[in-house]
Amino acid sequence: MSIEYEENNEQEVNQEGTAHKTDDDSTEKNDENAQVENEWVDILGSGVIQKKILKEGIPDSHPQRQQTCVINYELFVEENDIIQKEENFEIELGDNDVIQGLDVSIGLMNVGEKCILKIKPRLAFGSKGLPPKIGSETTITYVVELISVRDEEIESMNISQRKIKGNKKRERGNYWYGRGENSIAIQCYRKALDYLDEVEGGIQFPGSKEEELSDSALQELLEDRISVYNNLAAAQIRMESYDAALMSLKTVLKCQPNNIKALFRQSRVYKAKTEVLSAIQSLLKAKEVAPNDPDINNELVKLNQIVEKQKKTERELAKRMFGHSSKQYKKEQSSNKVYFWATLAATLAIGVAGLASYRLKIF
Repeated sequence: MSIEYEENNEQEVNQEGTAHKTDDDSTEKNDENAQVENEWVDILGSGVIQKKILKEGIPDSHPQRQQTCVINYELFVEENDIIQKEENFEIELGDNDVIQGLDVSIGLMNVGEKCILKIKPRLAFGSKGLPPKIGSETTITYVVELISVRDEEIESMNISQRKIKGNKKRERGNYWYGRGENSIAIQCYRKALDYLDEVEGGIQFPGSKEEELSDSALQELLEDRISVYNNLAAAQIRMESYDAALMSLKTVLKCQPNNIKALFRQSRVYKAKTEVLSAIQSLLKAKEVAPNDPDINNELVKLNQIVEKQKKTERELAKRMFGHSSKQYKKEQSSNKVYFWATLAATLAIGVAGLASYRLKIF
């Protein structure tokens, strides 16, 4: 009993001794909780992107659109489940090099800043996800650090740098094309062509004298551009921009007249424009290069069936038109004959009646 009494007394003393601090402690705890809650910032005001800063960066050093940003990032779906991890990864801000939510967020970061981002599906991987690890309509988490930002002019890049950048843009276009985002894919392909453009005269390599491009380097650059134009045409066909697709394909075929992909896609464009004979001509050219290609042969069969169907329709139409005209002519001729004899009979009847009347008057 005495022990319990002493413990109770101690508790009472402690309660009395700390009673005046209770209000202060609760206030501090509330402030701490509020600070923790406020660490997450809704950067768009719509709840789509939540941000928590882990390390502050240089004030007022946000990157601008088209600047090259170097970042480190890790992508999570759940804690400790890293989907992607990149260090010193370069993107051009606003150029669809990453998902929209990450692109927007980097544009609001300062150089040196490190943060956590929670991005909802609408600005992440949407209904398609990123199989097999990211399912449909999944909220994702990034840990991102903005290492540096720089301006970059295409004209100042050497041929090797331009090839790397251009093909990176082409691959990004392929990614968006594969997801059915054809408009974004077209933007990426056009940017790839900017990097892979031919260099006239020569090129200035950093730290070296101006050097002429070798034939092999120009040939590689040309082949990369042709590949981009071919992919660009595929995206344009999906968008039903047939005239633009034809221009892209003609660029390919001007350099490589026997490019099977370009010839096959050209036939698809002509078919969509109901220019069936031109479509067949493109496929026949492709068949010369690849006579046993099943896709080419199957498409030729389909196009020939369309031609036969058109011819049959034209014959039936002509038959109906000319057949109708012949019957109408005979009908009109018959009507004219009836009218003639009826008129003649009426005239004779009137004549006979007149003659009879005259004779009655005489006699």
